Amino acid sequence: MNILIISASQRDDSNSFKLSESIKINVFDGQSNLTSSILDISQYPFLLDHYGCGRDNNAQLQDDKDTVLSQLYACDAVVIVVPEWGGMIPPALVNLLLLCANGSASGLPLGHKPAFAIGLSTSAGGSNPISLLKAYAAKNTHLTWLPLHAIVHNVEDFIALPWTPDNQDRMSQVQSRIATGLKALEIYANTLKPVREQLVALSKVHPFGQ
Repeated sequence: MNILIISASQRDDSNSFKLSESIKINVFDGQSNLTSSILDISQYPFLLDHYGCGRDNNAQLQDDKDTVLSQLYACDAVVIVVPEWGGMIPPALVNLLLLCANGSASGLPLGHKPAFAIGLSTSAGGSNPISLLKAYAAKNTHLTWLPLHAIVHNVEDFIALPWTPDNQDRMSQVQSRIATGLKALEIYANTLKPVREQLVALSKVHPFGQ
């Protein structure tokens, strides 16, 4: 099984990327039954230009799109680690989701793949990205949201802590929410994998969710 963690901040060396690394190290690394990797969208500034006028024919832009889409097609499940920016999600993540539509991606790279959302904030926010993503992100991507999610407040403090999800303090319980959600993600991915091709074929009949 291949799990892709999407670090959805456009900023280099972001807290989203650091949290993604922490999750990869503390939850996924060392499991013999799966591989995991991080798609850091800060490394692909083209995502802001994907629908820009006159830029879609640029050779480098196309190469970068192909690189990202290959990672999306290859994965069996996604974890989206997304910061709250003024109550919104980063615009590059919006463009990434648009890129995953049937027409843009020549298929459905995330179609009927389970997705687990983690919202984060340097203060007490982080809930709005969850609401926004679950409200519309599945429409054209046809991904499958888990009913579970996690919200990380005071993310810089959270990242600095040891990984102790069995403890009862507040931060450890957030770690437990993440670990529980990611275990559920594995179960969903294993269950959906044998039927995904059939489901994607049905989705392509009406790929835009009407």
